[in-house]
Amino acid sequence: MAEPDQSGIADRFSEYAVVLCRAEEGGNVGSACRALKTMGLSRLVLAGCPHYDEDRVRMLSVHAFDVFEAAERFPSLESALAGFSLSAGFTRRRGERRKAFSLSVRDFAALAQGRPKGNGVALVFGNERTGLTEAEIGLCSLAVHIPSSDAFPSLNLAQAVQIACYELRCQALGERDGSATPVSRAEIGESVARIAEHLRGIGFFKITRDRDLAAFLRDTAERAAYTPSELRYFESVFRKAAGMIRGKAGDRESG
Repeated sequence: MAEPDQSGIADRFSEYAVVLCRAEEGGNVGSACRALKTMGLSRLVLAGCPHYDEDRVRMLSVHAFDVFEAAERFPSLESALAGFSLSAGFTRRRGERRKAFSLSVRDFAALAQGRPKGNGVALVFGNERTGLTEAEIGLCSLAVHIPSSDAFPSLNLAQAVQIACYELRCQALGERDGSATPVSRAEIGESVARIAEHLRGIGFFKITRDRDLAAFLRDTAERAAYTPSELRYFESVFRKAAGMIRGKAGDRESG
């Protein structure tokens, strides 16, 4: 299903940038580009990163290579963050020289969404093997973590970027995420009453009590969370079946 008008979301997302600090592998950068673009973000910043094999980046970015082509490059994280009003360093590590507290990625997304527009918000991700150093975290406004299992807490760089961008998108969409809205109980009740009438017309309730079947159909439809079009289709199956049975009965009588 198509999402609602995205103009406001696109305007808000122009505030966000994903900053990759000392990322080593072109495939991870390409996958990160794809993660950005699928969630509606487009600004990529490369801080202290090497030159990458562009064929490798292109292969993993699929149709998001334009994000890499437009990436801004800086020699260091400090220079990369100079133009932002808020920067969030993504890390799972704790320590006395790191930030005093860390926000979950969902809480960070809510914080970022609630901020007035300014000079931009940077989402900072570190090196694939070592993450962000204490000094790099110190350059960020706050620390953010993605809750993960203690048994294996480490996330791939592109996966972490995807989760962060997804949470930002969920916050921006709010309840307007394009999900289907189930019909109400009253609408289901009206539809079930019409179905019962069709079945009554072909003598179905000589065998089965209509009240029990009506309750069954209502409960089934509510559990299925039918959309209006699905409920209409559901009802039409019974209507057409009843019509076919009446037609055949009429043919027998005329014969």
